[in-house]
Parts: sequence; C-alpha cells; structure tokens
Amino acid sequence: DELGTSQSATLRRRAIGFVFQELNLLPGLTALENVSLPLELDGVSSSDARRQSVEALARVQMERLSHRFPDDLSGGEQQRVAIARAMVGERRLLLADEPTGALDSVTGEVVMRCLREHVDRGRTVVLVTHDSSHAAWADRVVFLRDGQILRETRSSRPFQPRVLGPRP
Repeated sequence: DELGTSQSATLRRRAIGFVFQELNLLPGLTALENVSLPLELDGVSSSDARRQSVEALARVQMERLSHRFPDDLSGGEQQRVAIARAMVGERRLLLADEPTGALDSVTGEVVMRCLREHVDRGRTVVLVTHDSSHAAWADRVVFLRDGQILRETRSSRPFQPRVLGPRP
C-alpha cells in the first residue's frame, strides 16, 4: 500500500528532519520563524512552536540571533539554524548531509554533541560526512567508496575518540 503525495509530504514533515548542503532556509523568515514553520504546519500552536524553536536554537547556540534573517547570518550560522529546524519537534529520524561543513572545529563539536544528544533521546541520526573524526561520535559507522560498502564498525561506547585519537 503506497502513500499518496500528500501523505508522503506529511510523513516527511512530521517524522524526518533534513539537513541539506543547500540549507533551504526561507529568506523572508527570521531564524526563529524558519525553525517554527514545520511545527506550525503540523498544527502546533504558535506559542508552543516558538518555545520549542527557541530551545532548538539554544541547543546549537543560535538563540541570540533568532531575530535575524538568513541573509544577515554567516554560512555557519545558517547551517546551525537548519540543524535546529531539523531537530525541532518529535521527529524520529534526522538525515544530515555534511552538517558541520561550514563550521569551525569548536562550533562543529557543539553540533556533533547536539546530534549525539538527539540520539540519546531515542532518535536516529544518519550523518553523511567526509570528516572521519565524526565517526568517534557514532554507534555505527559505514565506510563507502564509489557507492560500495567497504566496511562497517559498531561501538558500544560512542563519544570515545576512537578514530583519530583524543580530541585537543
């Protein structure tokens, strides 16, 4: 039994958060409004959507810039807004394509901690990256080359810097 177009869109909006390389922020909305929009589309009250969005922006250290429009934010700040938007609400799956690509190492670690906390709250994160240090944050790592699985590793101790040694 296949889902119709409308049902598929609803499922994606409610169950899956996306972080694309092209961030797809709406330029006419503030950071807070960009994060709130999916919740409001799902019928969450404006006040609840705002509260949840402020919390999501705080997790990625963007609450102080919540009133700014995307064009007034740096690339890294826009990326963190997109990550907050992907994590807000009760989405069970987050798909992230190079979520730290535009971030410095300190802010990248903030984002990785945030994604790990998302997993620790019982959600699933699928992260695609070329940064092998991110493997240290994962329970499971699948290495691909040219579309082929090279190997897979699992860890019962995520957060341990297993790949490249201790973090500075």
